[in-house]
Amino acid sequence: MSDQPPRKRRFHAPVVSTYDGSSASPAVVAQLLTSTPRTALGQVVEIHQAGANCPSADPQWHHRARTCSRRRATPPMPVAVGNGVATADAKLPPSKRPRTRGAWTPAMVPAGDWDNGDDASHRAPTLPRDSSRRKRLPPADENLMAALSSCVRRACGLPSSTPVGKKASSVSVSLVGDSNSRSRAILLRLGAGKSDKAVLWSSCRGGLLCSCFAGTQNALFLSISSRSTVCKHTTALRTCLSSAGIPAARFWQRMHLGSSPNDFATPVRHASSPTWVVLYRSVYSLVSFTAANAASCIAPSCRRFRTRCGHVNLARPLNNARRADATAQAEDVARVAKEGGTATVKPTPVGKALVLQPGLPEEDAGIESEPCDTERGSTDAAEATVAARVRRNLLPCHGEIASGEVWARTADWKGMFARRSAAGGAGRADALKAMKLRFESCAELGLVHENGMVQVEPYCGSCGSKRHDKHVVTKEPAVLYTHHPTAPPLQILVGRWTCHCERLVEYDGNADGLFGSRRRDKSRRWVVFTRALLDKLFSFIITARTTYTAATRHLSADVQSFCLRRQDVVKVGTAMLQTFVIPPEAACCTVCGPNPEFIVIDGQALGCTDPDDANPVRLEEECPVLDIPASRLCVVESPALRAVVTKVLKSSAPLTGPQTELARAWHDKIVANDRACIETAAARVFFNFFPFDVQRADNGAVDSASRPSPAAAIETSTPAAPLLTADGPTTGLEAKLRTDGDGNLTLGGKGAPAKLPPDSWRERVGHCAPNFSKYPKKEDGAWLHIRPFLQAFLGETVSGMFHGHDEPAARLLANCLRLQPAGKWRDVTEAVDGIGFLTNFLGWFADDIDEVETFRYAVGHVLLRAIEMEHDVDQLFKAAASKKENIDRGFVNAEYCRKWGGMPTPTDYKQWRQQQMADGTDDMDNPLVSFESFPGLDRVRPGIKDSEALKRRVGYKGKDRHAADVEGDGDACNKAFSIKCGLTQGVFNVVCPHVITLGFRCLFRAESVGEALSVVLERFPQLPKVIFYDVACKLDKNALRRVRPILRAHGVRCILDRPHSITHTCSPIYMPDESLGATAGVATQAAEVSHSIAVANRTSLAYMRPTTYMTHKMVQVAMMNIRKLQRLASTNATGENDHIPLAPFFHSHLARGCQRGSSCSCQAAIVDTGTRETETALRNKIVDDGDNTLGVEESNERGAEDGAGADGAVQEHPGGTETVVLDDPGAGNNTTKPVNTDDVGSDVPHDGGRRIMLEPLSTLPLSEVDAAGVDSLVAGRAPGTPVRAVNKGKIVLTVADFRRLEAEKWLNDEVMNSLVALINHRAQRVSCMLAAGLPAAAGIPRAFMFNTFFFSRLSERAGCYDYDGVRTWGVKNGLDVSSVDRILIPVNVENLHWVLVVVDVKGRRFLFFDSLNGTAAAVLRMVRRWLTDEVANHLGVDTARAWDIDSWDGLIDVGLPRQHDRGSCGVFVLAAADCFALGVPLCFSQADMPVLRQRMSLALLVDSLTDKDAAAGLPVDTDCAVVVE
Repeated sequence: MSDQPPRKRRFHAPVVSTYDGSSASPAVVAQLLTSTPRTALGQVVEIHQAGANCPSADPQWHHRARTCSRRRATPPMPVAVGNGVATADAKLPPSKRPRTRGAWTPAMVPAGDWDNGDDASHRAPTLPRDSSRRKRLPPADENLMAALSSCVRRACGLPSSTPVGKKASSVSVSLVGDSNSRSRAILLRLGAGKSDKAVLWSSCRGGLLCSCFAGTQNALFLSISSRSTVCKHTTALRTCLSSAGIPAARFWQRMHLGSSPNDFATPVRHASSPTWVVLYRSVYSLVSFTAANAASCIAPSCRRFRTRCGHVNLARPLNNARRADATAQAEDVARVAKEGGTATVKPTPVGKALVLQPGLPEEDAGIESEPCDTERGSTDAAEATVAARVRRNLLPCHGEIASGEVWARTADWKGMFARRSAAGGAGRADALKAMKLRFESCAELGLVHENGMVQVEPYCGSCGSKRHDKHVVTKEPAVLYTHHPTAPPLQILVGRWTCHCERLVEYDGNADGLFGSRRRDKSRRWVVFTRALLDKLFSFIITARTTYTAATRHLSADVQSFCLRRQDVVKVGTAMLQTFVIPPEAACCTVCGPNPEFIVIDGQALGCTDPDDANPVRLEEECPVLDIPASRLCVVESPALRAVVTKVLKSSAPLTGPQTELARAWHDKIVANDRACIETAAARVFFNFFPFDVQRADNGAVDSASRPSPAAAIETSTPAAPLLTADGPTTGLEAKLRTDGDGNLTLGGKGAPAKLPPDSWRERVGHCAPNFSKYPKKEDGAWLHIRPFLQAFLGETVSGMFHGHDEPAARLLANCLRLQPAGKWRDVTEAVDGIGFLTNFLGWFADDIDEVETFRYAVGHVLLRAIEMEHDVDQLFKAAASKKENIDRGFVNAEYCRKWGGMPTPTDYKQWRQQQMADGTDDMDNPLVSFESFPGLDRVRPGIKDSEALKRRVGYKGKDRHAADVEGDGDACNKAFSIKCGLTQGVFNVVCPHVITLGFRCLFRAESVGEALSVVLERFPQLPKVIFYDVACKLDKNALRRVRPILRAHGVRCILDRPHSITHTCSPIYMPDESLGATAGVATQAAEVSHSIAVANRTSLAYMRPTTYMTHKMVQVAMMNIRKLQRLASTNATGENDHIPLAPFFHSHLARGCQRGSSCSCQAAIVDTGTRETETALRNKIVDDGDNTLGVEESNERGAEDGAGADGAVQEHPGGTETVVLDDPGAGNNTTKPVNTDDVGSDVPHDGGRRIMLEPLSTLPLSEVDAAGVDSLVAGRAPGTPVRAVNKGKIVLTVADFRRLEAEKWLNDEVMNSLVALINHRAQRVSCMLAAGLPAAAGIPRAFMFNTFFFSRLSERAGCYDYDGVRTWGVKNGLDVSSVDRILIPVNVENLHWVLVVVDVKGRRFLFFDSLNGTAAAVLRMVRRWLTDEVANHLGVDTARAWDIDSWDGLIDVGLPRQHDRGSCGVFVLAAADCFALGVPLCFSQADMPVLRQRMSLALLVDSLTDKDAAAGLPVDTDCAVVVE
């Protein structure tokens, strides 16, 4: 041991004090600091926030700490800190400020329910330190987890903390409960909307339950077993319990409900609207009230009756009392103010009807038939002999905008020159000379156009041939109207020439940013316009949805030189709209993809005049409704008996004599007790709730309790369908029911109020009166569940009830009810979760079912019969479709279902169409001939028709027209269509839930469910899982008897949309809120939203001819879609975007190329770098604000403006979400898995320690961890967030790009070209390895792959071949045709389908790979011609002649993988190119597409196809706990 004295301490001992959360604690710390010695450095004080390095405290911890503390609090006093003075109440810097605690409200939680033991025994496990490299949860999720964790700890009696102050969370979590019982729940609020609130609790059987707006499971039904709801809130709760180390048993012990908890309601504090937490029948829910006292419950079990369920009835009296108190208080304040002379503001009356302004006047009526000032002259060529117009961009590119500005500037200068010339005065000659010199200088710079120029169309619009010097040009005068507000019309010269196709090519103007109307004015001049002037016109007609008359008035006032009449404007506008190219991407939702799971279809009452002029050609197969009796589709087969059930359920009208006897005979079957008879089981269920015998009191009189008073009936009336009383509620949807001119019930409108039945079903007395003695009348919730159940199972057809569900599992539930002891059935209830009325019934009457064995058996028997009905109906359809009588009549139902029941392709349909040999079939794809437009949905099946039904519909007159739409004798729906003639019946729209219109069809006859079914079959290879339709009940019954096997095979369900379901009286099977598993979160009113936008054109479009209407409608739908797609692609998908220009988004995301060709300045980036410019770069060019400081690199890096860095670090996105940008995977990124190089052999090439893989993409599935990592790249991230920094293709890949590798979505050029760059990079390595003689590369061909823009540039328009445009593309990218074995060329056919051409140079042949087996002649001919020119240009003409390329074989891909979906063609092309480049067989199929999409995501993430351990590049999420139940 050393003898040296101990070293002197540099600092004093640390100051230790107990901080108990009280106001006196800082004073204690201040007193201790005064006793420490002073130093020159001052004193360092560090206050840790609660929960940072110590156990957090619960709200009552400071009371226990104060009791146990051995130090006495002292009054506050000044404390010297360093060289300054601070008091105990002085503010500390934000980083050193102690965390304060908000006020705790004991009333929210029962007092005395906390543990008083040692806090150390409940110490939470120590959390690992945070790392800047760790991927963190989004802020909203962090707030949710933090707030929920704190509340969970309080609920379990553990210390907790809650942040307050500036950085307080926007999420609030609190405990709510009943002060008179131990019932407690967790109230979670994420925002102000009803969809941002949830209530969580534990059932008496141990399940975690939640009531939230996004929920789909019935908590009442789940509470009868130990099952839990599956939603984000319960998942977060499990995660909190796991991370805090709290046993589930402890949480259940403190939070579970008793077996029979008392109902209660407690108000929610600080809510934007009156809101109550209500416990009713062991189910918590939130009930909110509007200013008009309209209530709404969020519990999924109450969704259909959310305005009158048990929760609402419990909370309404309490809310009325609060409203009365608030009203009285407001009246007192007003009275005091009035007495004091203070003016008060008169409140706005609640519920006052708004007076809507009438529609636009019919000022466009007959506008197309009026005489015009512009026309084609008698000496002009007939329009049939003139070349077709050149196709144009739907929205202008910046090249068109710049060209238009030059023309406007030219007109302005010449106008100034003319005005100065006419003004005279001194110095006139000098001024004109100076102006002329300046004009010439500007002309040299390209700012204006020179005088005397002749504008000539460079290409023929029909054949695409380019004009040469040999073509003679005829010059003619023309007048140009520009968009300049004051410039006069410009006199120009235009030329026309004759093409070798014998078409006269007149001036069209697309190459110059102009539009030639091909009409002359009264001075015999051709009339030409700038694109910008016509864009103003379209903004009025399409965007502002006004009339041509109003647009003409505006243009004449805005542009002084504009003097055309409205009938001329109509013709010019229509001609311009017909040239627009609508890309398929504009009709494809980026979320749903090309084959959506949900669609909303509906007819819109917009039409055009003269429907007789239109004769759309539609090839259809004869598939009429087959004769399948409705009685065979019902549990109760007797129609008369079903009528009795319906009458009892819907009204109080007494049963007739025959009906009484029929009900008596049915009731007597209970006495016979034939357990095998289904009618006995049905009778036992029905008469349990509506007993046949008259209920009487002890004195023999009719029990008055069973005869409700009219007032009580009105107060408690709760029909299962919209069955109303005469004095029904004045608020809600029922009060807005109207009767239209056709006798249909409508929601809102100008019709007369609907006549409501005077008596309610509750008022029935005598036979089959409600069993109020057993189920009291005040138990409103019971009857809400009884009547839908009886209506669905006993009153109507049950076919389709279990369609789309697990039928074997449902059959197991039914058999458990029939054969197993009481309670056993509770464990097998999951199969029927999606059937709301069934889960409500089983959940409510679970105890009755267990107690009464006969009742349990009857319920199981009825349920089993409904399940077995599906198989029976399949056999009935098969027998009816195979009848010789039906086949002889030309019915092809069976053959149609056999041939088209799978997933056909457009090629299959085209082959079938060619076999029909029908006239006009070649024009079926022309929207102006077929009068339907589905840009992204080619036909895959022929349509179906029902000639017999069409004859029936024509025969009905007057009120009998409703009978024309009845789908068999089992159709109880009251809806019908109109059969009027005159105008077209309107438009039939197909919309996705994100309000993207996928397509539409003009209706030239009355709307029918048959035509709706035909549209769906024609356009979707994989039919949607759910079809929302305003008459889905009729659609389902129609499809059942026409093409049932197809809908069964695809699992299709037909459900009513919510706006129309209120007016239906049909089975609950079709109600959207009875199928929350299929409808939750789906905007079923999407078609109505689309209609509300398009309906403003009713006046202007209704008086157009069919072709004119069709042209305008297509552009209108496209513009609506583009606006919505831009919003979906933005960081804020719900924000306003009306102020955002759509052209940059359109050209960077939707249009693959400019219709003006490579000569347009907007295509410079593609020509130079092979990449498209970003939306931000295009917007800067169009806006030209002069503040753009983006560098060259940033302008070429898509998404760099969204926060992508060059160092690969994790950066904070402006929108608040974190961005993971990978630049060099594995280089200094400690969030990635270590690369495994242990198995790398000496003969395998390496790359910086990584193993190089020279194999095609594997089809082996990823591990669960890796698959979850791939999903996390896009989950919860904004679409514009960069994921991969600038890759080998010089492209920044964003979340939106990676999402295209999900499901069946189309691949865009960015994803395709990024993988093309990886294939070429690997090919370069292979070439180097071959040159070095490495054996690993032996046998691999030398390959090169062009990007996706190559073929588009080679053939920019139909019939056009431009080798000069791609002359340098190969050399620039490293292609040497003399030393390459294979050249791969991806081709996009009509912007709709990807194919691949393989030029096998070594094998002297061409291979065409099309996953849909399309035609190859045109594409191979173009590639053959290019190769000839390429060889001649780089190797010489002699070499080209020696190669004799014209003699090479062209092989079609016989036997190669085939595509069976709609959106995987790009994946097929990339996977095939990957195999062809390595010289291996194509060993993948349609079933491998999901795995290949994941593998491609990995390759794009690490930017390599040669990385053996690509999954190591996935970010590792160490902050999230994945709980799998």
